[in-house]
Amino acid sequence: MSKRFSTLDTTRLIFDHPKILFRLIERMDRNETRYIRESDLVAEVMEYTRNLGKADRDRLRLAMNTDNLFRTGLVIDIIKAEGERRLVFQDALINLMRACNASLYQELTDARLRGHLVTLRDVRDRLETSSFSEADLDYTELRDDLNERVSQLIGMLRQNVLRMQTISARLADMSGDASRAPDKYLEFRQNLFEQIVTLYNRHIKPILVFLNPDTRLPDGTNLFETLEAMVRLLESHGDLSLADQLFRSSLSLNALYKPIQSVAQEVEHFLRKTRRGMVQYNAMENFYDKLRELKGETETLSLRRKWLEGGEFARGTGFLVGLRAQQRPKHYAFGGSASYYQLLFSELELRLADLQRKDEVPVLQEVEGSGRYARVDVQRINQLYQWLETLQLRPTQDLVRELHGRLEGFMPGYRFPDLLAALNWLINTPPEGMQVITTNRFRTLEQEPESGQFVYRKRLLENRTPQTQAEAQHV
Repeated sequence: MSKRFSTLDTTRLIFDHPKILFRLIERMDRNETRYIRESDLVAEVMEYTRNLGKADRDRLRLAMNTDNLFRTGLVIDIIKAEGERRLVFQDALINLMRACNASLYQELTDARLRGHLVTLRDVRDRLETSSFSEADLDYTELRDDLNERVSQLIGMLRQNVLRMQTISARLADMSGDASRAPDKYLEFRQNLFEQIVTLYNRHIKPILVFLNPDTRLPDGTNLFETLEAMVRLLESHGDLSLADQLFRSSLSLNALYKPIQSVAQEVEHFLRKTRRGMVQYNAMENFYDKLRELKGETETLSLRRKWLEGGEFARGTGFLVGLRAQQRPKHYAFGGSASYYQLLFSELELRLADLQRKDEVPVLQEVEGSGRYARVDVQRINQLYQWLETLQLRPTQDLVRELHGRLEGFMPGYRFPDLLAALNWLINTPPEGMQVITTNRFRTLEQEPESGQFVYRKRLLENRTPQTQAEAQHV
């Protein structure tokens, strides 16, 4: 008597070695068939078990034998056609294998979606003539049928959302040739365009139309109108529990529209990419896949692997080394305090006052050097001092930067020595009621590339206190 495996043992072996069925399902989807050829199964098993030990090899080959799969019920039918044997596996097993691998999810087509919608419309029509009595077996069976169909629809759409959210990897695979064959880029782009357009029109767009509550169909109500009609029927006949459950299901379906819409926008954006953009896209996707592999190693049953071991990844890529030494980017945001808005409005008032005095701003004469044009320098400084006497200033924590901002780009002929002259004039003759305080803190002022940087002591411009004013008068 030959060794036999039970359904449980066979299923356990299949999931211990899932790559066999993964590859067969992928081939089945690529050929757009609902069966797996026996020759493909045998070849895949022989290839996979080649490097296994003798005991594991014999056990797996026996479990994946066609007779054992048919006897255990995992293969429900064997079709003989065109000189070959075709195996039809249990839908439950195939769907469970798809659930274990997001790349095997089947994209929904318009025909499949319309089939689900027609089924829900049929349930609605039967519900209109139902007795709504718990004692009626037909009604209880109809309720179970409704719950099952809605749950299947939600589960199927969620799987497709997960499948669509991994479309970045598929787009990277499609565009991989762009970086390897730049001379064939135009031909490649045309082929890529055809593939993505097919993906969009056959799978993404039908789901968008199906999940859009504003869709108008010529043959009847859309999905949400059908569900709302059933909710109203159940509420009017007192079945509030099922009505509430169906209403929550419609909300779940409505929430799936936005992720699919984001995928559609990503596809449209990808079609506008140049060859350089595709190369950059592929590079990012490549490193992202490596990080996902490292993350997948932490999702095993071992409790010791809790942290992502990315040291080798960081050293191998290079662009992460030294990242901690970089300062975080500083965000710019409006403050929430009253003093912040007072400073903001005060700055706006000063800038507006400067613009109103635009005609009074002196045009300083250009100076080629220092020491050779003394008379021009004196005239230039006198013009600057006369303008500073009428300049409105407010208390500030950095007088040098404040002056630079008021002079640069506003006064024609402004140059860096003018800032030093203006600062010296304000230190000696500060505005009435104010004083300049020099601190020991240093700041850096960025100049033009050819001028370098200016390191200066931070100076404060503050209002004089009554005590300070009294001391000044006494002196």
